[in-house]
Amino acid sequence: MKRITNYFLLILIAGLILSCKTKIAEDTSPKITESYSDSWRFHAGEGTDSAWFDTKFDDKNWQEVTSQKLLKDQDISLDNGFGWYRKTIQLSDSLQQGIKNKGGLVLHLGRLAACDEVYFNGQPVGKTGEFPQNYMGYFDNERNYLITSDKVNYGGDNLIAIKFHDGWNVGGFLEGAKLSVSTAETNDKILLDVAVADSDYIFLGENPIQITAKIENKNNWDIDGKLIVTLTTDDYQPVKSDSLNISIEGLKNYSKSFELANPQPGFYRYTVQLKRNNEIVTEKKFNVGYEPEKIQSPIDAKTDFKEFWDNNLKELAKVAPNYKLTLKPEYSQHGYDMYLVEMYSFGNELIRGYYAKPQKEGKHPVIVEYMGYGSSPYPANQWWDGFAYFVLSVRGQALNQPTNRFGKWITYGLDNKDDYYYRGAFMDVVRALDFVSSRPEIDSDKITVRGGSQGGALSFVAASLDKRVKVAAPNIPFLSDYPDYFKIAPWPKSDFDEYMKAHPEAKWEDVYNLLSYFDIKNLAQWIECPLIMGIGVQDNVCPPHINFAAYNQVKSKKRWMAFPHHAHSVGKEYNDAAMAFIKETLNFKDQ
Repeated sequence: MKRITNYFLLILIAGLILSCKTKIAEDTSPKITESYSDSWRFHAGEGTDSAWFDTKFDDKNWQEVTSQKLLKDQDISLDNGFGWYRKTIQLSDSLQQGIKNKGGLVLHLGRLAACDEVYFNGQPVGKTGEFPQNYMGYFDNERNYLITSDKVNYGGDNLIAIKFHDGWNVGGFLEGAKLSVSTAETNDKILLDVAVADSDYIFLGENPIQITAKIENKNNWDIDGKLIVTLTTDDYQPVKSDSLNISIEGLKNYSKSFELANPQPGFYRYTVQLKRNNEIVTEKKFNVGYEPEKIQSPIDAKTDFKEFWDNNLKELAKVAPNYKLTLKPEYSQHGYDMYLVEMYSFGNELIRGYYAKPQKEGKHPVIVEYMGYGSSPYPANQWWDGFAYFVLSVRGQALNQPTNRFGKWITYGLDNKDDYYYRGAFMDVVRALDFVSSRPEIDSDKITVRGGSQGGALSFVAASLDKRVKVAAPNIPFLSDYPDYFKIAPWPKSDFDEYMKAHPEAKWEDVYNLLSYFDIKNLAQWIECPLIMGIGVQDNVCPPHINFAAYNQVKSKKRWMAFPHHAHSVGKEYNDAAMAFIKETLNFKDQ
């Protein structure tokens, strides 16, 4: 009898366990969405020491702005690119009930510029990009942030606070942005993350490229889907594809690793997707690299390449620079007198720059900085660190933009290498070295060049064409390995496509032949000074492949740093390391 009792007891327990595991059905009730006005409270600045995200902060003295227009079109300026938005909203009864049923809401902010950090009722709920000093590229996509139901103030006010940075000073919100809130649907609560086995996303040696896809199901119910991992070269040639059906229990996680053994040196594009019912639920796209110093991008300089640049330097030497310095008191501070410099360069072109002259007596090392393509003017360093500084604006750009006669610079004069824009621009780079060498307060044996993007390319040019350069610190360099470049990135190829349509007589072979004279890959073989380069692994403006195409031709002491999450930018660590590299190379003692 005792055995029979125990038997039935076991059956009862088993039944209870099975009943506890009864699956929760997916909530398929209709999605609820509510829209709100385009009115926000705004304040310029970073708000470092404030509580601008706090629900208790009183923002009644902030400006009222609209998200339907750019801030600059509302005559509103930022503070060093920073600003804050705040807005209080109330949720309808039906939306509140929907949020409770579905476990959360999605905040739809519309498109924002650059990078942002979002708070809901005083708690951080989402972030895109990174703020300076660790700026991480420009993002102008729609911002949609998941907020769990425990962060919601039911029946009362809900505060949205947004800190943002936009170095172009146009937004915040981009034109037409409109706020809405919706219930969090099943797909909204499926989160994808991807871990890369190498910390800087650059694999070396015999290790395979390896990633791990991690999926978090924040729903109470199970989900089924298809995980798809696609790998291509950086110029979109297929390498490998994996696809598998998966099932994830409610409130559980799933992970799966994928690898590529014995890859060819180069950079690769991963796309990791989760699909449900043939719809992409969530997706991650990113780049990785393998043995970039072994990338094959051979020199393709023509036989008269050296003669061409030797002759250009001789022509530049014939032009009297006639330096003119005008003091700019508004920028003169912290140990420097700031001057606007005007001088004549190749072809008797007037060019300009900002020069930070040390107020301290003696001979000083100098850093010559070259600017990015189309950058707005900015003064040289204004905080005393022992260096003199000169920031050059090449012809037609920045300080010279008001008198620009070179149209879209990169396609100007493409019919003849003697008329091409960068022939003169590269000579402007050397003229900047002439200027700093002419100054009595400069130690001309301690000249550094640096810059990012176009400025990175021009740093390569300076170090290639002029042995007065003793150390170079380029990052994300432009103007390299054009035939491969145009297969990888949409721009500047799009500008060249536009040129070719307007000039049906032009031939790509002739264009590539011309560009070979201005390819920093071909110039880099002449560099003799130490060089440190920074790259953004996710850069699709000046992609890592073209960075290394030039770097790999440098025969002098060199090193590189890769930033795995950065696009067309590098992290503060590079700037710090570059300055340390410069000081070490120049045997500089802090002053």
